[in-house]
Amino acid sequence: MWDAIVDVADVCHSEEWEPAGAEGAVLARVDAAKAAWRACHGADARVELVVDRALLYTLSPADAQALRRLVGLGEASLVPVADTVILERAEAGGLHVLSGDRYLDFRRRHPWIEAHPERFHHWRRDADGVVRFVPAGIGPEAPATRTEDDVDDRCPDPARHPEIVRTRWRCAEASCVYARTWSGRLPVWPRVDDGGQAICPGCASALRAAGARRALREVALADHAGGASIERLPLEVGDALVLGRGRIDNGYDLGGRGHRFGEAVRYVSRQHVLLRLASGRAGEHVVAVDLGSANGTEVERWNGATYEPGRPLATDAEVILAPRDRLVLGGGVRVEVADHRIATATEAAGG
Repeated sequence: MWDAIVDVADVCHSEEWEPAGAEGAVLARVDAAKAAWRACHGADARVELVVDRALLYTLSPADAQALRRLVGLGEASLVPVADTVILERAEAGGLHVLSGDRYLDFRRRHPWIEAHPERFHHWRRDADGVVRFVPAGIGPEAPATRTEDDVDDRCPDPARHPEIVRTRWRCAEASCVYARTWSGRLPVWPRVDDGGQAICPGCASALRAAGARRALREVALADHAGGASIERLPLEVGDALVLGRGRIDNGYDLGGRGHRFGEAVRYVSRQHVLLRLASGRAGEHVVAVDLGSANGTEVERWNGATYEPGRPLATDAEVILAPRDRLVLGGGVRVEVADHRIATATEAAGG
């Protein structure tokens, strides 16, 4: 049986499906994945679609409306967190799973994952441009490597290392926490070694280039009470970043730094808030959406002299953050977006 269940958010964000190179998440990639699966395994293969609710805020208005229509017709399931639903349905129905996720956080609860690695599939674009399904690489996992106390979370100096700042990177070291939880792209800034090469901040291995960045800003995460830095993340135009606690597709796991900032992340939900850097006629602006967090998100507006008292964000309501505005997640984690942008290589060259 070749019936399958699809992690729709993972497919929509993958630039390996057509339209290749399109900015942000694109719904048409799901049709491409379904067609490719049926071409390999028969036109009668059933393909179920499961969608993280956060995806709605990363699609274009037309794609979001089309996705809602699919949900309304019963052709897709819209859920708060797709991973749990995908694994439960796959186990019960003997389905194949189409996803880039290795489901590391779920293996103790679902031992069938490692018992049936042949049911997990990812995709790769060949040299001839054809996208093919490949094994997802499910297997017994050795402990992930990362030296938290040695991590330098600063952006590399754009003046000294412009190409490193303007390039996306990925770690290919199988035992690294970044390679295992975000295989397509490093979600944090790379470090730079003495030879000027980009290396992984988690395992110090050499990084592989993953294409040129679009215009971006830096997002700083800190302990709201103590002010201690947790991480700094690049946020590109057209991308969306989900912040939460636990393994997140196209997101950042604040709990991964929990041993150093346990109290700060204690009340952060698994999928807490989504940030998107949108581009318009007036330039770029940051959009934030609370994804139904249990302990809420507050926005603190900068009035030119000080921060105004925080106001809670309504669930699913989009809010635009002005320069120097900041968010507070669950009362513990502060999120600030830099008011300066980092230019692309084309802009820097005057193109």
